[in-house]
This record gives sequence, C-alpha cells and structure tokens, in this order.
Amino acid sequence: MKKPIPPRPARLIALALVGVLAVVAVIAYRNVRTARAVLHPARQPLKPVAEGALAGRTDVVLRTRDGVTLRGWYLPSRNRAAVVVMHGFAENRTQMLFEAEALSRAGYGVLLFDSRGHGESEGDLVTWGDREREDLRAAVDFVSHRDDVDPSRLGVLGFSMGGTTAMLEALEDDRLKAVAAAGAYPSLEADTRYSYGKWGPLSAQPVLWTMRLSGVDVDAVDPMKRLCDLKGRPLLLINGDVDEYAPAFLQDALFQAACEPKSYWVVPGAHHGEYAKKAPEEYARHLRDFFDAALLSGS
Repeated sequence: MKKPIPPRPARLIALALVGVLAVVAVIAYRNVRTARAVLHPARQPLKPVAEGALAGRTDVVLRTRDGVTLRGWYLPSRNRAAVVVMHGFAENRTQMLFEAEALSRAGYGVLLFDSRGHGESEGDLVTWGDREREDLRAAVDFVSHRDDVDPSRLGVLGFSMGGTTAMLEALEDDRLKAVAAAGAYPSLEADTRYSYGKWGPLSAQPVLWTMRLSGVDVDAVDPMKRLCDLKGRPLLLINGDVDEYAPAFLQDALFQAACEPKSYWVVPGAHHGEYAKKAPEEYARHLRDFFDAALLSGS
C-alpha cells in the first residue's frame, strides 16, 4: 500500500494564504457593518420628564446653516448667562436632564436639544462631531439673540460625542466663553482605533474608510491638536475613573494638550456618563462653580 503524498509546499502556502484572506475579509466586512451602524444609530425616544423638572421650559426649533431642523427645549436665564447642553451618541436631550436642572437652578439659561440623527431632530447621518458643529452653531445663534441673555456670557457643556463637538465648535466660535466636556474623545481617529482596533489597522481601517466614504471629515474631528486655540477661555474636562469608552490615557492626553486655564475632575467609580449617579452634589457643584467663574465674574 502506497503512503499518501504530502501536499507540496506551494499548495500549503496557497491554502494558508486563502485562509488568511478569508479571515481578513470577515473582519473587514464586520467592521464595515459596525461603521454603518454607528453612522446611523437607532433613535431613542425621549424619556419622561419628572413633574416639576425643567419648569418654565419652552419648545425650540433650530435650523442649521446646512438645512437641518433640530428640536429642543429652552429654560430662560435669570443671571444673563446661558449654557448650551449637548447629549452623547445614540441618545437625546433627556440624557442631560440632571445637568440642565443643575444649571437652571443656578440661574443659567439652558438650551438642550437633539443633535442631527437623534431624538426628534431631522437627519440620518451621524458624523461624530464633524457636522454636529453646525448643530451647536445654530444653538449658539439662538441663545445669543435671546433678550434674557448677554451674548458675552455663553458657555457649552457636552457629554461624549457632545463634548468633543463642544470643543471643536468653541475652537471656531469665540462666542463660547467656557467649555465643559465630559467623557469626550480627543480625536475621532484615536477613538476609532481604541474602540475598533482589536486587530490593529486590519479592523480599525475599514471603520475609518467607511466613515470617510460616507462623507465624515475624520481628520477635522481632532480637537486635541488645537486646544490651545481656545486662547484663554477656560476648559473643564470630566471623566469617570473606570470609563471603558473614554479611558484615562485618552483623557490624560486631552488634558495635557490643553493650555491654561484648564481643570480636570475624575469621578471615582464612575463609568461612562455616571457622574450624577456616583457624585451628584459634587457634579452639580463642579458645573456651577466652573460656569460661575467663567461667565459671571465681573458681573
């Protein structure tokens, strides 16, 4: 009986190459699908607002310069200052009820709204801070023309994607005199590589390519490289020390890239967005003290 002839080396190499290419194709396909999902998230319905909360709010309709209609709420100012509040990815304005209430109780006018592709606002494509800058610009246009607001006393507070958007727009819009960013990412590319880079460029690049092909200016979503262009306007960074979505090394890099005046509060035991859950009084106080010093000093 003849012994089987072992495969030739060339055949083994070809089979291995086919296997590798199949794995690469599967990883790329899965990450392209992932990218499409994060560009078109499912809308979350607005959460009920507790009785007595956000008393005096009025419905607001904003129109961005690129033609998107946004919906939100406005709480009038009692101290001549106002803060625009921005939610995070795949959420809506009701994610920021605690922050809005805390600032409103302190006398601030508060505008909270649904970013494009979220909540009750128009739009389908979510661009992770790129076109969302237009949303924030429309919000600043609105509050700056309010009779109850001094347009020289405007600030912004954003969470996660909203925080990155807040920093980006403030770099272009000096009407924003103070910026607070919670759980923000320093750049879209860095965040993508961290979140989807399990296999290095093999898994991260398909996500980045898909974003770019969908019209997202990935390179523009990089506030970290220009933070000193805030030119003396104060920056507050907030993060949880166990935040798996905004890890300490990215937050530390963001803080190091900023110029004074800057401050950084790390919330013990807080995951992404759990600041009010873990330290409600301290969180409200940090926000109040930050905006008081930035917007009310000299009033």
